[in-house]
Amino acid sequence: MRKIWTILILHLMAFFKSPGVLVLMFVMPVLFSGIFGGMTMNSEQNKPIVNVVLSDTENSGQILNLLAKDQHYEWKKATRQEAEKNVAAQDVAAAVVIPDDIGERISASKPLLDIIVQRKNESYLALSAHLEGTAGLVLRSYQATSKLDSDAFPKVLETITNNKGVTVEKQTIQKDKQTNVEANLMFVGFAMMFMMFGLSGAASTILEERMGGTWGRLMVSPASKLQIILGYLLAYFFMGWTQFAILMTTMNLMFATTWGNLTYLIPFASLVILSVVGFGLMIAGLVKTKQQASAISAVLIVSTCMLGGVYWPIDIVPELMQKIALGVPQSWAMSGFKEIISGSLHSATLMKDTLALVGFSAIFFFIGLRGIKFE
Repeated sequence: MRKIWTILILHLMAFFKSPGVLVLMFVMPVLFSGIFGGMTMNSEQNKPIVNVVLSDTENSGQILNLLAKDQHYEWKKATRQEAEKNVAAQDVAAAVVIPDDIGERISASKPLLDIIVQRKNESYLALSAHLEGTAGLVLRSYQATSKLDSDAFPKVLETITNNKGVTVEKQTIQKDKQTNVEANLMFVGFAMMFMMFGLSGAASTILEERMGGTWGRLMVSPASKLQIILGYLLAYFFMGWTQFAILMTTMNLMFATTWGNLTYLIPFASLVILSVVGFGLMIAGLVKTKQQASAISAVLIVSTCMLGGVYWPIDIVPELMQKIALGVPQSWAMSGFKEIISGSLHSATLMKDTLALVGFSAIFFFIGLRGIKFE
């Protein structure tokens, strides 16, 4: 055990002497998270605007109240002409026209709401789900009250509006509603991406040590091959955890973020870091030079992070891409972190994410250890 710790400490000392690696693993994640985190935290001041065209009837007013339950948008009344002008100028995400003839539209099986949109961007795609849900509530309410008094329909809509249980949230219902899940996931995503860059570069030092003769001298030392490889892997693992802990602490001080239940977060983060270490080892085992490792790592890391939901929510991409994303570890890592940070802690989802990461880690380590030459 002492030999493993000696290799680990020597490797960590070499690591902390490298300014480039320190910048990549600590300065860059904090800088990116600080910039984009500040933008996300202040997004309340820049909510997408949605114009609403409606009459003065009670039904229209109650439907507007239902729409306004989604607080991710700023709902502003406008005339039809103003709404069309704002949409054409892209000053608003979309415009919603609430018709007067709700009953006639339901009887004729026509759409309940008219939408004016310039282009279907990310804001509109998120908005459309809320509009469909609201239309469904209005339809069911009307069907339930069609044989009652004329006042029954708006009263039911008012009751639904005042019922907090039907608030439409983009994220899973959270135990701590003050938690900004999207921002926290972004911090974790940046940490994971830069961790993959940093640890891939650190693992590829094995290639330099082979060329410089350090690796050969280690092989003839009293330490066994198992002790040597464990010393290296533990050093990379501690590097990853150091980076993750520093980012968590920094973001908590800067933005008062919360990370969910640490009983779940620490083991899951450890598994994610282990898979990242395995990824770096796999790259080192597949290539022959550090330059090759850097080039291949950059392509693989950026592409899989884009695919796995690190840069944007995976829910907004086409269904085919969501299925393809299941083939990269980042999507499972982000899914697990989302469950923990949001406080949902759905056991089946966490178990599935954990098993997937265990599988990826096993594959990475198998390929890496097979590729590394110990002679």
